[in-house]
Amino acid sequence: MSDAHENGNQRYFDAHLHVFPPRMFEAIWRWFDDLDWKVHRQTLDEILATLNAHNVIDAIVLSYAHKPGVARPLNDYMKMLGEQYPMLYPFGSVHPEDGDLDEYVREALDSPHIYGFKFQPMVQRYDVNDRRLDGFYAACQEHNFPITMHLGSAPYPCEFLGPEHFRRLMERFPELRVCVAHMGGPEYDEFLAMLDDYPNVFMDTTMIGTRTELFDNRWRGDEEALRRHAHRILFGSDWPNVPYDYQEVIDSVPRFPFAPEQRPGIYYDNARRYLRLDEG
Repeated sequence: MSDAHENGNQRYFDAHLHVFPPRMFEAIWRWFDDLDWKVHRQTLDEILATLNAHNVIDAIVLSYAHKPGVARPLNDYMKMLGEQYPMLYPFGSVHPEDGDLDEYVREALDSPHIYGFKFQPMVQRYDVNDRRLDGFYAACQEHNFPITMHLGSAPYPCEFLGPEHFRRLMERFPELRVCVAHMGGPEYDEFLAMLDDYPNVFMDTTMIGTRTELFDNRWRGDEEALRRHAHRILFGSDWPNVPYDYQEVIDSVPRFPFAPEQRPGIYYDNARRYLRLDEG
C-alpha cells in the first residue's frame, strides 16, 4: 500500500520545482539522456497538471544560468511565470561573470514576482565563495532574501560542492537565508549541524529517500537533530527532472525519521516560512 494512504487531504508546497524556457528545457533533457536518466519531458502545462493531480497548491520554481549572459533573460521568463501563475513562486539566477550582475540583482529584489535565487554550482561551474558575488550576498542578507543552493556532493562530486564551501560562505554572511537542496546529501550531518549555528538555514528533502537506482540516496544522519530542526525542512520534488512518478516523491517523506505530527509542516507550512509569506 502507498505511504500516501495516511496523508488524507494533505496539501503540498513543492519547494523544488524546475521550469525553464522550452529550448533550454530541451537542452537539459538531452543532458539527462546522456546520463541515462529517464526524466519526465513535460511542458509547463503538463507540469501544472501533475501538481494539480497530487494536491500541490503552491511551488517554488527554480532555474539557473549555466553560462554568462543567460541570467537576465531567464529572470525575465521567471517574472512572467510569477505574473501569470499565482501558485508559482519563481526564483531568479545569477552568474558571477555577468557585467550587469548588480543591476539585474536589484531588479529581481524589487520585483513582486521573484522570491529568491537558485545556485547549482555543479552545472554553473563556479565557487559560491567567488568574491564577485559578495555584493549579491550582502544585498540578499540585508533583504532576508532566500537562496536555494545545491552544495552537497551527490550525485556527482566536483570541486565546487561540499559542506566546506557552505561553511566558508556562512562564516562571512551568517544571516543569509539559504535552503540547502537535497538535504546536503551525502554530507547530511555536516550540513544539518550548521542549522544549529545559522538560524536562517533550511534544507529540502528533494530526491532523498525516493526509490531509485541512480545513486545511493538513502538518508543517514542524526535522527534527533533532524526532528529538532523539522520546522526548517521543506518538501521538494525536482520535478520534472526525475525518473519516477510524483507520488514517489510524496511517499518519500514518511521514510525519514520525522515524528508524524511534523510531516504537515514539512509538506506545506515550512516552505511558507522559508519564503516569509506570512510576515507583515
